[in-house]
Amino acid sequence: MTDIHIVGAGAIGLSFAHALSQRHNVSVITRTLPTDKWLISEHQGTKVINAKPVVLAHTQSLSIANCFICVKAYQLPQAIADVLPYLSDHANLFISHNGMCDLSEILDQLKPNQALFFISTARGALKLDDNHVKITGSGDTYLGACNTQAHSIIKHIFGIYFSGILSQSFIHEDMTLLRWQKLLVNIAINPLSALHQVPNGQLRQPKFSATILALLNEACTVANKAGIKVTLSQALDNAYQVMSRTSANFSSMAQDVKHGRKTEIEAICGYVVAQGQLLNVSTPYNAQMLQALINKH
Repeated sequence: MTDIHIVGAGAIGLSFAHALSQRHNVSVITRTLPTDKWLISEHQGTKVINAKPVVLAHTQSLSIANCFICVKAYQLPQAIADVLPYLSDHANLFISHNGMCDLSEILDQLKPNQALFFISTARGALKLDDNHVKITGSGDTYLGACNTQAHSIIKHIFGIYFSGILSQSFIHEDMTLLRWQKLLVNIAINPLSALHQVPNGQLRQPKFSATILALLNEACTVANKAGIKVTLSQALDNAYQVMSRTSANFSSMAQDVKHGRKTEIEAICGYVVAQGQLLNVSTPYNAQMLQALINKH
């Protein structure tokens, strides 16, 4: 049993906290102490999440050995800055978010023996209120290594924190491909579910198919030109599989729009548009979706 700190008390962060607390001591880093215990609902039952809240400002002597950062893409730089002073020299840092960001900015800040991992998960979870999360769908979770130190210990780390703890979890050998695969699923699901305020499963309706095809075709063309080996057929298969597995779940972007919050569209369709401009690939559908969601902010 080891100590784990989780940054991000959102749906995914709390669902990870619950799973990991079955074998480890879990703390959730928050800006303010919650007024009540965190709860998780799963399989018609509700349990208290066995995790304690920690406010960094109150724990100056804290040493973090294992840190899961489960925040929005645009919140990641600040989250890294917040925990960096507390990371031990051999810390394991796990990040999980939608969309793409420049990992080199994170890697440049880490010490030689600090490992950076990326988690891609299709677990469905919904935040019912500030303290209560509901598991709404199953899905695969992949762990990928982002630096040399992470590559050297990934099998050991997977055995401790994922195998037998997070169901349907696997090691992915190609982290760049892993992140692109997650991006493609995000592109197919999040923007349309947000604009139309529908659960993921409803995107399987024929009226959405042409737009999903166009968005993914542009993204796959950009990826291929960047040297990433993805195919449109596989991207479509992956996206529709996630829609099926999380059919009752509202995407995080759909929830952000519903509640008037900033979305991650710049790290999703916006990333494809920016890369398309660099690689001279036209991306009108992703550009249109980007603008439509920016207007929702």
